[in-house]
Amino acid sequence: MNYILERRLKTLGWLTLGLALAGALAFVMIRDTAGYFVERQAVAVAEMVVTLSKTARSVYSQEVVKKLQKDGTGSNVDFEHMPGYIPIPAQFLKLLGQASTKNTSHLFQYRPVSKWNLEPTQGLTDDFLRWAWPQLESQDQAQPDKPIDWKPVWRIETQADGTKALRYLAADPASSQLCVDCHNSYERTEAVVARRQADQIPTGKEWQMNQLMGALSVTVPLERIETMAAEQIRRAVLWIVGILLSSLVAIGVAWSWSAAQRRKVAHLSWQATHDALTELTNRRGFERSLNRFWVSATEEDKPHTLAMIDLDNFKPINDTYGHHAGDEVLKLVAKTIKSHVRASDVVARLGGDEFAVLFHGCPTDRALGIAETICQAIQDAKLDWDGHKLGVGASIGLAVITGKTESVRDVVETADAACYTAKKAGKNRVFGG
Repeated sequence: MNYILERRLKTLGWLTLGLALAGALAFVMIRDTAGYFVERQAVAVAEMVVTLSKTARSVYSQEVVKKLQKDGTGSNVDFEHMPGYIPIPAQFLKLLGQASTKNTSHLFQYRPVSKWNLEPTQGLTDDFLRWAWPQLESQDQAQPDKPIDWKPVWRIETQADGTKALRYLAADPASSQLCVDCHNSYERTEAVVARRQADQIPTGKEWQMNQLMGALSVTVPLERIETMAAEQIRRAVLWIVGILLSSLVAIGVAWSWSAAQRRKVAHLSWQATHDALTELTNRRGFERSLNRFWVSATEEDKPHTLAMIDLDNFKPINDTYGHHAGDEVLKLVAKTIKSHVRASDVVARLGGDEFAVLFHGCPTDRALGIAETICQAIQDAKLDWDGHKLGVGASIGLAVITGKTESVRDVVETADAACYTAKKAGKNRVFGG
């Protein structure tokens, strides 16, 4: 029983461990998915910012700058000192980025940058920009005849305050001939040439349409997105824990029900083949065992022996002391017989005061000695009943089961006949059939 309980506890432990590992794996997957979600959401914000910025600059160039040019002014780098002039598109984009950062409570930050900057503040001023710009440059073409399919560059970085942010750099190529001509002209000015020489950048750069002229740098703090993701992870963990606990409870209930059913079936099966009083095999179980022994003797040529036991002087005990006393004597006899046989042998109560023993792999001569020992032990066994010593004798008949035995019925009839002979010869003795 302890072994069965130990096996069940071990199995339950393995199931619990399996569920725990599944839960841990699910948590890792959710955490990784949440990390991917955070990055993708930040990238989506950056892409949207770049798209809106380029759109705003395009509208500015097409609608505002061109209108002023028709009116005789336009855009100029020194617009602050020139009445009627407005910032060039690159300056407008810078001002737009500054205002957006302020008005969105630092939800994101962006600004135009370039290796070919026209003012120092728009240069490659940090490690990320210096790392990302060459990756954009590698996508440029010497003679592009159509817009280049630029791939943005990004990575997650830890900021000075310990928080994480997405750094994102998207190409901002020459999109109009006016832009190309304007920038090429600025590139030849003394101030820009001096800056290029100071930065050890070749002078005299000439751009064509669609080539890399600048880029938009976007920074998206991840704190808000990570807070949302952490809340989602917390909810997912609660669901996982709930599911695991529910699964364990369900497994426990199912296990208990299954164990109860198995015990019930086992008990019913045991009842069907065992005697309720002595707990020995009953006639039904005996017949099954006898048939199995006969098959073994027939197929394996292995001899077995059947002993039929009929108690002597049992009826007077029932008549004198009552059936309760008789039942106790039967239990004592059953215990006595059981104590003198091997585990491989089968002891049965066939009904009333009739017992049987199937000696496994035991020829008759050897079984005869064991049967005589049992006969003497039954005669010596006494039940103390209200100051009276109650005992019985036993007449035992033996029959061998071999490969030549024609049927189970023949074995029983032979053993019964031997038992009858032992009883007629004076009781309390063994006769080998």
